[in-house]
Amino acid sequence: MAHKERKEMMWSKEIHDKLLTEILPALEKECYEMNDDIARNPELGSEEYETSRKIVELLRSHGLQVEYPFAGVETAFKAIINPGGSKKAAFLAEYDALPEIGHGCGHCASGMASVMAILAVNEIKASIGDVQIDIIGTPDEEWGGGKVQLQRKGAFDDYDFAAMVHMMNSNLAKMNFYALDGMKFVFKGSPAHAAACPEKGRNALNAVRLLFDSTDMMRQHVVKEAIISGYISDGGTASNIVPADASANFITRAPRRKQLDEITKWVKDCAKAAAMATRTELEILSDGEDYDDYFVGPLKEQLLADCFHSIGLDIAEGEKPANGSSDIGNVASSCVAFHPTMSIGQDLEVHTYEFAEAMTDPKTHEAIRKSAEYLLELTYKLFTDDDLLARIKAEHFQL
Repeated sequence: MAHKERKEMMWSKEIHDKLLTEILPALEKECYEMNDDIARNPELGSEEYETSRKIVELLRSHGLQVEYPFAGVETAFKAIINPGGSKKAAFLAEYDALPEIGHGCGHCASGMASVMAILAVNEIKASIGDVQIDIIGTPDEEWGGGKVQLQRKGAFDDYDFAAMVHMMNSNLAKMNFYALDGMKFVFKGSPAHAAACPEKGRNALNAVRLLFDSTDMMRQHVVKEAIISGYISDGGTASNIVPADASANFITRAPRRKQLDEITKWVKDCAKAAAMATRTELEILSDGEDYDDYFVGPLKEQLLADCFHSIGLDIAEGEKPANGSSDIGNVASSCVAFHPTMSIGQDLEVHTYEFAEAMTDPKTHEAIRKSAEYLLELTYKLFTDDDLLARIKAEHFQL
């Protein structure tokens, strides 16, 4: 259908109801089977070769044209429905697993919810007006920051909004995240016999110890919500040798990126001071991508709550403490971003073996279906109410 003809059509309530009551149920079997297969065959971030291939094959089997790999990221992909639409949204699909635990963060189910939603839209793409909806496969959320890599290349610049639903133990409209920086400090000194001639050595482990002591002293002088955590990744090789090489990995977190930039600079200054005090050399390396903060304003929170109620679900009271981090914050630097959570059971906690084992349960299948409904409901509300979309955008970029 020509772009001009599409523009004259509307995403009607009738079409929307058909999406939820007829088209989504028809997609359940293959989407649940794909989720279960991914859950049983977890792949770590940036190594999701089979997982991404299977998802891409499913999309292509429904007639979608898929760019894969996408934006130079080997396990990322992108498919477009109704290219050229004046209104543009992206559904984000995660699918990386955790070391040892597998899909203890539920990305197999979260990702399949976005897949299910885009497949449903594909069935009625000629009837949703001047609307373009894409799906972007975003690998390696757990550490490598796949969305950061894509955002850096402008992958989210042209969208009115991007959205996904994350699996959790409760339905949350307000899910906030801290900014995060990862860094590695590598100290290099001089070896010497620890008994015969210690004066000839320069102790790199002492530099690491000073780094930990000084960052511990920092804590009372930064915002109370800040988190500074680290571990010694190399502390020497033998007790009778002055350690010539030592290193430590650190993560810093704070509610806002501006706060964190100063905290991270201070931690790096502590490392430089430790090197000076011990007369060792220092190399500072990045350790993973840096994540931006993500906050939900009142208008966005109300919209997200309304979407839960529209699909017949209640939301949990309060909010999850904003001390985790996610690369969704970097997406939010480019466009409006949504990241509500869907419950698969109140007795389950993410990043546990129990959560991973629940990925193939009927409750999780139902959560995939309800999450797909949620994405469609959110898109319908925003793209049939220009004033609401404008107000959401205004609030988002003021936060």
